[in-house]
Amino acid sequence: MTLNPKPNSRVYGGESTEDRVQRRREQFLDTGLELFGTIGFKSTSVRGLCRHAKLTDRYFYESFESVEDVLIQVYERETQRMVAAIFESMNNITPGMTVSQVARPALHRFFTEVQNPIVAKTLWFEVLGVSDRVNQAYLGTIREYGQMLLLMIKGLYPHLALSETQENLLTVGIVGAVSQLTMAWIVSDFSTPIDDLVDVNVLLLEGLVLRLTS
Repeated sequence: MTLNPKPNSRVYGGESTEDRVQRRREQFLDTGLELFGTIGFKSTSVRGLCRHAKLTDRYFYESFESVEDVLIQVYERETQRMVAAIFESMNNITPGMTVSQVARPALHRFFTEVQNPIVAKTLWFEVLGVSDRVNQAYLGTIREYGQMLLLMIKGLYPHLALSETQENLLTVGIVGAVSQLTMAWIVSDFSTPIDDLVDVNVLLLEGLVLRLTS
């Protein structure tokens, strides 16, 4: 299905057409997050999204082609929000700092963000096995977290020599380990204290850095 053409820019009630379209889009994304994080992606329909958002399907199709589109855009929006929060906690990296000094606040911020059950279910479970397109979005996020990890390591050890292949494989491996621990934490209904999760993940990172710098 083709999206409706871009509307004109007339202003009603102080709000432009583009602003209204964006507001409705965000309304659908907020509704999608709520439904994906509760009843799940497979049980969510265009009709259900429209009903819960209190908007018509005409407005749905001005921004999306399918429920899968909503899932991808919700995933990307929430991931970007989480990445921005983590970056904010890492903005003072300088050589000489320890892995623990940098990683602890970043990991604590990460797990605090994950502790929203609706966000956790959507980002770690509802995107799995949906389609190749969603898989690519998921892998893109893994790479983005990997780049954050690499930024941290290179910020602490600017002279560390790694090939591009080593960088890619190491960062994906560590991000995968953190992600698996996160999934286990979510399934346990967040039963492990965040400080304990941070401690374990700092150990993983310290072990990697010790091996790379020895």
